[in-house]
Amino acid sequence: MPLPDWILPFKEPHTEIKQIKNGFYKYQVAYVYNKEKKKTEKKTIRLLGKITEQQGFVPSAKDELRRKGDELPQVDIKIFGVFNLFSELMKEECASLKGFFADDAAEIMLSFSMMRWAYQTPIKRAGYYHMHDYCSEHWLASMSDRIVSATLKYFGENREKTVGWMKSLLSELPGDERNFVLLDSTHALSASDNLAVNAKGYNPTFDFEKQIRLMYLFSAQMKQPVYYRLINGNITDVKSMALCVKEMEIPDNVVFIADKGFFSKKNIAMMEEEKLSYIIPLHRNSPFIDYSPLEKSGFKKQTRYFIFQGRVIWHYSYENGGYKIIVFLDEALKINEEKDYLSRLESHPETHSKDKFDERLHRFGTLAIIQNMKNVTERDNKKNRRKKKAETDEAFEQTVYESYKQRNEIEAMFDSYKNFLKADVSYMQNRYVMEGWLFANFFAMIAYYKLYVRLRQAGLLSKYSPKDIIEFSKAIYKMKIKGVWHRSEITQKAKELFAKIGIDYLT
Repeated sequence: MPLPDWILPFKEPHTEIKQIKNGFYKYQVAYVYNKEKKKTEKKTIRLLGKITEQQGFVPSAKDELRRKGDELPQVDIKIFGVFNLFSELMKEECASLKGFFADDAAEIMLSFSMMRWAYQTPIKRAGYYHMHDYCSEHWLASMSDRIVSATLKYFGENREKTVGWMKSLLSELPGDERNFVLLDSTHALSASDNLAVNAKGYNPTFDFEKQIRLMYLFSAQMKQPVYYRLINGNITDVKSMALCVKEMEIPDNVVFIADKGFFSKKNIAMMEEEKLSYIIPLHRNSPFIDYSPLEKSGFKKQTRYFIFQGRVIWHYSYENGGYKIIVFLDEALKINEEKDYLSRLESHPETHSKDKFDERLHRFGTLAIIQNMKNVTERDNKKNRRKKKAETDEAFEQTVYESYKQRNEIEAMFDSYKNFLKADVSYMQNRYVMEGWLFANFFAMIAYYKLYVRLRQAGLLSKYSPKDIIEFSKAIYKMKIKGVWHRSEITQKAKELFAKIGIDYLT
């Protein structure tokens, strides 16, 4: 039976008016798809009220009570500490990202990077963490897995912009402080059948499943990664290094620091061909190492030294086979290695003996390095023209030693990347989404290292790790009472801890 004309103005979307006996009643309805019947069905939700010709719409007493309940002051609770910590650590990076990408895309990337940093979340759970975090009040209000994937793809398709952003991070450093260490790539397994960049290749764990490789530039001055690039899993490193240097346009500021397994005439020739500066350690039994200066009595009279972390480092240099070699001697390390070897004479007689000890006596505590720092040397010579050659050589050899020791920090970065972010395996099915995913992880790694540096500067690394501080921040939240956000209580101990690393939770 059709409804009378006077009642038609009361019809609204998602409502239905029913005539029951002599009265008309308005209901809220929803349309739900029935998978079994394969069709959309109407579902009645609740009675909204009665409609009469004289009074018009008269709300239901129960619905009126419900609406009044909705109008009562609401209390929202969102985690505040993670956003406050992340945005403070990454203040400059967050601002500069919006200078290269649209605000909405940048805010989605910032949110997802923070979720990777704090929760190591996959794409499918990012929306949940975003909804319950205070960043949703500051950055975009809503985020779904579809939106995240589209944003990652957008970043992945715009490599030139991402490289431009990475370059901008270095623009504030003076030219003579833009010294970088280029590490050979790390690998990450990729189980996808749809990526063209994953392939079977060598890695230190001898796991020859399909993988991708990641090349990183690490700033010795900033103590953080400043560049990354995705490389096919079966591509060798040297050619990739040259392309990384070219992309960042910093040919005179990059030094490749290898491990002891890298040295070979072929690799050196490739490095020279690509005009790359390098530092490559040698195995102690290498025929290129000349230990004769250390065998002479009173060798210290003819040998130079410097102090590194409170330890005396003796050093001398020479050329052999066309290679420039520096030998360093750390006497504190030498004593420890001698003691360790002698203590094994009885426990491991099959591999340790006094004769072998005598043979290796002058090798203990040494580090021999083949280097070609031509680009860096030419740059430094411009600053040291007035210094004596001996002073310049000593400063140069100390720079080589300190640069090599920084490799430990870089290796820690890769360990953090794989262990903290849980990014050692990828299931991405799209190359460009993968590129965007790597950018999010790269952004998160910068935040991780900034926090690491603050802990080290505050002398707190022996007690707390970056992960500990992140976990502490998750206990700090904000509540919305009558439309106003209020920070939760925080203990004095926690407040003092965050103050030591320069994070303010007073507001």
